[in-house]
Amino acid sequence: MAIGFTLIVVVARTILIPVAADRAPYAFSFLGVVLAAVLAGWRAGLLTLILAQLTTFYVIVEPRWSFAKFDPDRVAAFIIATVSVALILLVVALYQREVGKGVEEREKRLDLLGRALEEIDHRTRNNYQTVLALVQMQGQRSKDAGVQEALRQVADRIKAVTKHLAVRSEDIGTVRLREHLCELCEQVERGLSRDGVRVQCDVEDLAASTEKAIYLSIIVNELVTNALKHAFEDSGEGVIRVASEQNAKSVTIIVEDNGIGLKRGPAKDGGGLGTRLVDRFAKELGCEHEVVSSDNGTTHRLVMRSLA
Repeated sequence: MAIGFTLIVVVARTILIPVAADRAPYAFSFLGVVLAAVLAGWRAGLLTLILAQLTTFYVIVEPRWSFAKFDPDRVAAFIIATVSVALILLVVALYQREVGKGVEEREKRLDLLGRALEEIDHRTRNNYQTVLALVQMQGQRSKDAGVQEALRQVADRIKAVTKHLAVRSEDIGTVRLREHLCELCEQVERGLSRDGVRVQCDVEDLAASTEKAIYLSIIVNELVTNALKHAFEDSGEGVIRVASEQNAKSVTIIVEDNGIGLKRGPAKDGGGLGTRLVDRFAKELGCEHEVVSSDNGTTHRLVMRSLA
């Protein structure tokens, strides 16, 4: 490559001999050396510098095609031009070295972060599997059919969340909610698919702590599942929407549908297993769980001060 750049430099300058004679003979050497260094590294630039300067001095500078006679002024010009180009090459080489260090350091950090994320994801899934195994074992031991059914529902909910539990963030302590909750919604929609009913996810690109992301996953899973099962008539059509809002004081996760509404008001005492799960984890999140229901649908709002 250095030879190629040298030829280009010398040929380009030779073409200008009828116009410029041997004035500014090394004008193209600067460009050739920089291009060689940028495209092929500083070693190629250095070789281009040596070849281009010597060849130009031999071919362009008077007396042409000879090293026999040296004009002191032309030799001085050759030395000055060579030193100048060498300094430019040095600057380019130092810049490339710093850029290379930055790229290498970034790749190391990304590799370390990737392995850390995989390890956290693996451990978190193992923790869920442990809880799941304990719930299933307790269900097998129980002789009460009602308890067995309740524990089976709990196990199903844990499985649904576990499938999508992955830490996706540049920070190993946080989870990107948009990816996390939207994938969860897609999976629930596929698992409980109903003709005419679709689940829409409009969550913003929010970062939540791993703990709060887990609680939100369980709550959203339960609310979306409940809406798919009960919010619409057998042949009805509708939309279940999961969204988010944020301002300077709070962050709100919204789960709403345009179904038939709740058959009863949002009681805080009693209720089914799903209601108790939502209330329990809303309490763990430290959030306000607001429910508004009418014949035009139901809206759940989980209002939190922070997702950290």
